Amino acid sequence: METRETRMAHAGWTQNLIAAGRLQDGERVLVVVDEPLAPEGAELLAAVQDAGADARLELWTGERPLQKAPQAVLDAAETADLSLFLAEKPLPEEGGARFTLLQTMTAHGGRQIFLGFVDGELLRGELSQPASDLERPARDLLAQLEGAETIRVRGRSGTDLTLRIAGRPWRSDALPLQPGQMANYPGGEVFVAPHSDGADGVLVVDLTVPYTVEGLVDEPVVLRFEGGRVTSIEGGRAAQLLREIVEGAGKGGDVIAELGIGFNPTVSPRGHVMLDEKAARTAHVAIGRNTGPYGGDNEASIHIDCVFSEPEVEADGKRVELPRYAP
Repeated sequence: METRETRMAHAGWTQNLIAAGRLQDGERVLVVVDEPLAPEGAELLAAVQDAGADARLELWTGERPLQKAPQAVLDAAETADLSLFLAEKPLPEEGGARFTLLQTMTAHGGRQIFLGFVDGELLRGELSQPASDLERPARDLLAQLEGAETIRVRGRSGTDLTLRIAGRPWRSDALPLQPGQMANYPGGEVFVAPHSDGADGVLVVDLTVPYTVEGLVDEPVVLRFEGGRVTSIEGGRAAQLLREIVEGAGKGGDVIAELGIGFNPTVSPRGHVMLDEKAARTAHVAIGRNTGPYGGDNEASIHIDCVFSEPEVEADGKRVELPRYAP
C-alpha cells in the first residue's frame, strides 16, 4: 500500500517524520512526548491523523526520573504499528524505561523513531528542512563493513580502539525503516554492537557527551577500555559528570555498547548528540545497553553516545573508505 499524502498543510518537521516512519494509510500510530513538548505532540498527532492514521497521543510523564515507561504508553505500544517519540529533556537514568518502550514496539514488528534533546525551535527550524536521501552512502559503507570480525577505529584527537564484532549485524538509519526496526531523526549513520568483552584501547571524545555539559565538551574526555569495559574516564567537567553517570548506572553501564559512523553532510557538530552523531566526518562509541534492535546482549540502565571527529576505520585490517564531504 502506498504512503498516503496528507490532506492539509502541516509543519515541515511533521511531514519529515511521517515520511521517515513510512506511515501507511490506516496504521496505528503512537505519538509520545515529554511535557515540554505537549503542544508539538498535539501538532504531530493532527498531522498523522490527517495522513490517514489511527493515532494516539501519550505523555512521557510521572515522577522523574521514570523507573519504567508510563503504563498507558506501554499499553498503546502493544498494538501500535509506528511510534514517534519526542523528548526535550531525556534523562540518562531513564534509558531502561525508553528501551522498554522500544522493545515493546519492535517485539511485534512495530517501528519507532526517536528524537531526543529537541525543542520547538529546532523542530520548526532545521528539522523542517527537506531530508537528504542517504541510502546510497549507507549501502556503500555496509558493503565494506558487513562480515568483518574486527574493527579498528582511530580519531584526530587520539582515539585508537580495537573492537571485536564477529557475527554482529551492521545496521543503518539511512535505509527505509522496516518492521521491527528503530531509527533516530535525522538519519545518517551505520552502527554495530561489539561483543561485551570486545573493546580494547582508548577513546578520546572531542565533540559531544550527552547528559554532561551544555554543547561541546569543555575538554577532551578520555575513556580507556580493557576487555570491553571502561577502566578510566579522564578530562574536565564533562568527564567528571560522565563518571558519575556510569557509577550510578550499576551493572553493565561501563560496557562497550555501540560503534557508529556518521555520514550526513547537512549536519555540523554543535554539542547536540542526536545531530552530532549523524554528522559526516564523525563517529561515536556508546557504553551501556545494546540489546534489542542494536543486536547486542549487554543489559544496562543507560546508553551514552560519545562523539568524536575525523574517524579512520579499518575492517579486518582493510581501510574503509568513508564519505569525505568538504568541511
